[in-house]
Amino acid sequence: MEFKRCSRCGAFYTNQGYVCPKCTNKDNLELSQFKTFVEKNGLEINSLSQISTQTGISEKNLNRFLNYDGLEGYKKLFI
Repeated sequence: MEFKRCSRCGAFYTNQGYVCPKCTNKDNLELSQFKTFVEKNGLEINSLSQISTQTGISEKNLNRFLNYDGLEGYKKLFI
């Protein structure tokens, strides 16, 4: 059994995923907000700081989302 450390709260967990079961719902909600914001404002976005300010999602979590599988297209907006 492999232990992982939750990148949101720091707790240890053993299931699949990027965060522990306790943080999964909040992570999914913020990820959905992030995707919606980028899709609506794509060309007008200048930085992760702007997204953070307008959505309330921390820059730490936004950076973490950009490393998720399947979000490579979003990452290209900020390189």
